[in-house]
Amino acid sequence: MDFIKELKSFQTIVEEGTFTKAAKRLNYSQSTITNHIIRLESELDVSLFFRGTSNILTVEGELLKDEAPVLISQWVKIKEKLKNSAINIDHVIRLGIIQPYDTLILPELVFSFSQKYPKINFEIIVGSTLELANALEENRIDFALCSLPHSDKFSFEEIFEEAVCFITSTDNPLAFKELSDFGGLHLYRSGNGCPYRRRIETFLDSAVSGIRWEHVNNITTIPFLVEKTGYYSILPKSIIDNSQAKVKILSTPLPNNSIPIGLLSLKVPMNLSSIDQEFINNLEKILKN
Repeated sequence: MDFIKELKSFQTIVEEGTFTKAAKRLNYSQSTITNHIIRLESELDVSLFFRGTSNILTVEGELLKDEAPVLISQWVKIKEKLKNSAINIDHVIRLGIIQPYDTLILPELVFSFSQKYPKINFEIIVGSTLELANALEENRIDFALCSLPHSDKFSFEEIFEEAVCFITSTDNPLAFKELSDFGGLHLYRSGNGCPYRRRIETFLDSAVSGIRWEHVNNITTIPFLVEKTGYYSILPKSIIDNSQAKVKILSTPLPNNSIPIGLLSLKVPMNLSSIDQEFINNLEKILKN
């Protein structure tokens, strides 16, 4: 807090006798020390030193001289108490998350949170939206970062929309002008875990004949298969961006191709602790930046 810094500067001036000596002791420039006193006087709405001097206290300055050590000591004790409180919090955060956000944001978030709350434990499930929805219903997690499974059982707070892209290998020269161009193509998909991608795949099945679907359990494997085979797939842009496979995004005449990503929970009242909510707030802040 700036007020504590200003108070420490004031106390040091009193102890050292001059602004110059206080600045040297605190390793500040003299202008910084001066600005601290100006701000402190403004906040307290009093003069602490007689103008034109650097060591003669006003009546108000004499009063603060007696109180400053107490105020600083109390602040140190409060900080230590809060720090010890955080260290001793024993809690389990149960969350679900879709790929690739399990590798993009989760490790750093868990690390920083564990540094603040060393006794915190995490139970993490990585899976598709439908897998995470099932985990919520089975009370294995309390909230999840995923898309919306289209069910009245859940509450969903959208954070952002993610593009869904049609990809192939960089060596594939094929371009698309109309839906019939999809006929006879091999397309990789990772099952029915995401309702939004499934909707696009269902649309293609109904609009185009002869599509040959290839099923892959792990969605992050698909870009590498696409690179080597020259086949195609419909994937979230985050998966593509996070992969080092040599693939390219194609322009296609597909319908709405975006997925809402957000926090999923059951509609029943959640007993989320303040620690859970702090973790969620940190997660949202990272995703929105």
